[in-house]
Amino acid sequence: MRSKEISINNLVNHEIYAGNPLLGESLFVTLHLPPQWQLAPGVSRPDISASHERRNRYWVANGSGWYVVYDGDRRWALELAIHIRLLPKNPKIITGEPVSINGHPAQITWKTKRRGLPWQRHDVNFMTVDFDCQSSERHLQLEFSGWCPQEGFDEVLEALRHLKCH
Repeated sequence: MRSKEISINNLVNHEIYAGNPLLGESLFVTLHLPPQWQLAPGVSRPDISASHERRNRYWVANGSGWYVVYDGDRRWALELAIHIRLLPKNPKIITGEPVSINGHPAQITWKTKRRGLPWQRHDVNFMTVDFDCQSSERHLQLEFSGWCPQEGFDEVLEALRHLKCH
């Protein structure tokens, strides 16, 4: 993972790249976050099986990446799973709360799952954002999960409205 930070409009841009020995370096997305939020590599390396060039940039066309988005001062952390696929010929209908991600119509779904060892189970919140980007010909799914309070999820969701996918 390579992340490049650029500060614009009080948000910090994190260009999330991943490399493949055959395909080279490709961009997943540019994630805009408030300055107190940081981005770090997740538990496993990104997996890219296809990329393509659009508007003089190489984009992940099929792949997944795992990261951690965190605010160290407030001790909040969210796991971020990014899943990108080529636009399907017959897209499935995703039901959820409608939102706009940088002009793209998107759906957000919320759920809670019990996680942990049987004697230490706890609730983990999930926020999943799904949308299609016609310009880069990709379907994007970003799933944030963690024990973070709702306020943290709301801050990340507000920043997601500025995400760059093409």
